Amino acid sequence: MGGPRLRIVLAMLGLEANRVTPLERLIEAVWGTEPPATARSQIQICISGLRRTFADAGRSNAIATRASGYLLSIDAEELDVTRFGRMVASARDLAGKGQVAEAVEELHGALGLWRGPALQGVESDFVQRAATQLDEMRLTAIEERVRLELALNRHDKVIRELFELVEREPLRERLYGSLMLALYRAGRQAEALKCYRRMRAIFVNELGIEPGKELQQLETAILNHDPVLDLRVPDREADVPAAATGTGTGAGSGPVSGAPGEDTAADSGVVPPRQLPSDIADFTGRSEQLAEIVQSLGADQDQMAARYSVRVLAITGKGGVGKSALAVRAAHELKAHYPDGQLYANLRGMTGAAGSAEVLSRFLRALGVPGPAVPEDPAEGGSMYRSRLAAKRILVVLDDVVDEPLVQALLPGSPSCALIVTSRSRMTGLAGAVCINLEVFDNDLSIDLLADIAGQQRVRAELPAATQLAEFCAGLPLALRIGGARLAHRPHWPIAKLVRRLQDEAGRLDEFEHGGLELRSTISVAYRGVDVSAQRLFRLFALLNGEDFAAWTAAALLDIDVTESEDTLERLVDAQLLDVVVMLGEEPRYRYHDLIRIYAKERLREAGREDESRAAQERVLGCWLSLVRRAHRREYGGDFTVLHGDAALWELPDDVIDDLVEDPITWWESERRPLVGAVRQAAELGMDELCWDLALTSVTLFEAKGYFDDWRETAELALAVCEGAGNVRGAAAMRYSLGSLAVYQQDLQEAERLLPAAFAAFEEIGDLHGQSLVLRNMAQIDWLRGDHSAMLDKYDTALTGLRAVGDRAGEAHVLVNIAKARTEEDTEHESARDMLTAALAICRDIHCERVEAQVIFRLGELYLRDHEAGSAAQAFEWALRLVRRNRDQFGECHALNGLGRAQWRQGNLSAAEASLIQALRLAKQVGDRMIEGRSLLALGEIAMVGSGYEVARIHLAAARELFDRLGVGLLQASVRMIFSELLAAEADYVAAGAELAGARLILLKLGSPEAARMLAELTVKWHLIPGAATS
Repeated sequence: MGGPRLRIVLAMLGLEANRVTPLERLIEAVWGTEPPATARSQIQICISGLRRTFADAGRSNAIATRASGYLLSIDAEELDVTRFGRMVASARDLAGKGQVAEAVEELHGALGLWRGPALQGVESDFVQRAATQLDEMRLTAIEERVRLELALNRHDKVIRELFELVEREPLRERLYGSLMLALYRAGRQAEALKCYRRMRAIFVNELGIEPGKELQQLETAILNHDPVLDLRVPDREADVPAAATGTGTGAGSGPVSGAPGEDTAADSGVVPPRQLPSDIADFTGRSEQLAEIVQSLGADQDQMAARYSVRVLAITGKGGVGKSALAVRAAHELKAHYPDGQLYANLRGMTGAAGSAEVLSRFLRALGVPGPAVPEDPAEGGSMYRSRLAAKRILVVLDDVVDEPLVQALLPGSPSCALIVTSRSRMTGLAGAVCINLEVFDNDLSIDLLADIAGQQRVRAELPAATQLAEFCAGLPLALRIGGARLAHRPHWPIAKLVRRLQDEAGRLDEFEHGGLELRSTISVAYRGVDVSAQRLFRLFALLNGEDFAAWTAAALLDIDVTESEDTLERLVDAQLLDVVVMLGEEPRYRYHDLIRIYAKERLREAGREDESRAAQERVLGCWLSLVRRAHRREYGGDFTVLHGDAALWELPDDVIDDLVEDPITWWESERRPLVGAVRQAAELGMDELCWDLALTSVTLFEAKGYFDDWRETAELALAVCEGAGNVRGAAAMRYSLGSLAVYQQDLQEAERLLPAAFAAFEEIGDLHGQSLVLRNMAQIDWLRGDHSAMLDKYDTALTGLRAVGDRAGEAHVLVNIAKARTEEDTEHESARDMLTAALAICRDIHCERVEAQVIFRLGELYLRDHEAGSAAQAFEWALRLVRRNRDQFGECHALNGLGRAQWRQGNLSAAEASLIQALRLAKQVGDRMIEGRSLLALGEIAMVGSGYEVARIHLAAARELFDRLGVGLLQASVRMIFSELLAAEADYVAAGAELAGARLILLKLGSPEAARMLAELTVKWHLIPGAATS
């Protein structure tokens, strides 16, 4: 069957035959808890291989793909484990009817299906756990068959086999008991007693315990030649009672049937246990989960018999999410499928052997075992428990389980039984268990539950207030139930009254208490159940602003390494104190449920360790700054085009940082909201130096993705705290940042207010780097205003300063902008080309693709000016690849705009229109109004020769409105000149002349070389309009 992975996958599909095997379970079976990144694709390869194998055997449709995994469809009789289970169940049924010889033959047939240990050679811990259960089923079947043989007076036949079995399984008391009884009945009393002494020595020396009471009683009976051990030869085999065969369900189904001290009476006098709590009258929602439980556990007797192990279903989720309610409702719906009884225990956080022993004792008494007969030894109690459940159809419900070992101790042994477990832990160690994790309710279900408890008419009449109440309950069913119960208890209260009481977050948990229901105590159970380190992290997380957090924040909070912090986080996840947010292909993130966050804040206040809290916050914020700086360096090739302060850093190991910020923009975007929260928190703590540094360094993300609101918010927060602290440099840096944002948004008036103030402050404190960066952006204002002389002066000064401080990316950027000015002035193209070549060399030297893309884009513009449309298109395509690789959406809309114009010049109108429409959509998305206007302008020109004048008019009118609002003179004039062409083509010469007149007034005010060139072009157009020349 090919390699080991193929065998593991086939084994898993076979174990779950005719049921969907989740993909996650297959991955865990093959790789355990640390699968490779390619695990999903490798499983798909295995499935393909298995499908080919099945197809070769004529079963091409055996394996089907389902939404959550894969399904192996196979007839019950084609699967050996299914046939085995059916035949064992049939044998038990025959034995129960007194047809002992037929039962023995059926068991021989079932055991004949085995060729050795189950699933031998399949190297998977997950599979081997199931294999252990299968092997246990086989041994149990052998024990049952031997006891039936003894009931048929075949003791001589089984003695040799029993000697071999006890050699292989020296700790199986039932086998020793059968061997002792067989030897005794064969007249070999001394050997029977010697067998007991050998077995007792093994138990005492290896386990430190005595054999069970049953075997001790059997030894005594053998010593005394007790007649109860003699087999009554029946008149016919059908007279052999079930108790004598060892297949009954009373105490006689223990190791040796009929041994002294055991109850060999029939069980008919025992009342079937019905221990379920009363059903939930106002049970709401969970219909899908309820259907899954009933489908999984509600199979008929034939299907049960065909299974190899008891069915287990685990319901998990945080405290108060409704696990117990669902378990009880499901158990009530399943009662008809389990007519022999339902056992229920609320373990209330019990752990260890003491907890399982207490529940075992209760269950055994419920199953008819008299109190004095309940074994004190847990192992003996477990054996008796499984014997009592054998061949019966009983449902066991274990509520509020802490850990898996306790479940294992209470697991029935018969496939005719089923077990429902509820737990805050995920119970992944229960082999073959179906796991259902419950999430909180959505708004609709929340309202439904409130209405069921507080009254339908009342809730519908006050729906807005009820919706607010549901929001405060954050979808947690327990909170909703308490809120509804309080309203039902106070029918004269408007719902809004309870809502007002819940608005105070500090006292909110106090309101979630009614009768025996209390939300705070429910959460505290989980909190008290974790270790001190996890409790500390749980509290400290409440210090952070933001909805969710990465694992590294835990390392900074606790001042430990990331691996240790991840382990601590996972303990909180296992306790359902933190939720996990997982996006495909990304590292997990962690967050509180809203009400659990409030509880964490309470514990934080109660701890009262203000110095510890402050230190933890400073470490996290220092780590934020360390990571953001490293991300900026990766994006720009160094600490270029940015200023830094001297705030203290808390740094992760280099390999961890490299993994986190390997793709800087992707990392930045995933952390955007927490990052804004970190700037806000630094401001609240008065950490002015760190606050402005973090805000300024984060501009790389805000600029690339158009997050202008975040840019403004963080800069304004930092400006306020710097001004309050008298931090002149930090305040200047924030005015520079806000002024740069104003330039991006073409708010020139605001930019002219902020940037000169920033420059003056930097000049006053002698910060040459700050002055140079500000001048670079002030030059942009001059360009937009049409003052090219002032623009070039500022660029020259900025270039000198940036070279002096070693800001190579800044130097390249200024060279690009000077080349842009010279290109658009239509002068010194060779000089512009030389500057772009120099800028390109710098970018490649420092590995700065962000600015390199700007260089390539500007080369494309230069080619367009030189009427080299083909070279221009290649340049724009090159720039487009770079910006897309770096997820620079601003750069992308610029490159698309350039590509569209180049394609138009090449005569490829359809391609040009497609590129420009993409540029337009993206520009609107990121808020680049300049490119939005330029794209509209180009689309209008294309429409004039393609789509038609009406389409052109729409595009040009939108472009004119945008440029007028921005006040960009050259573009205002340009759109009017093009509009005049459209009007002239429609023979509306008066309107065409008016457009040119408006453009002329704008150009005369600018007075730049480019304006002069456009005036000359305008004059030519003027004389081509009939009647315009004389006006």
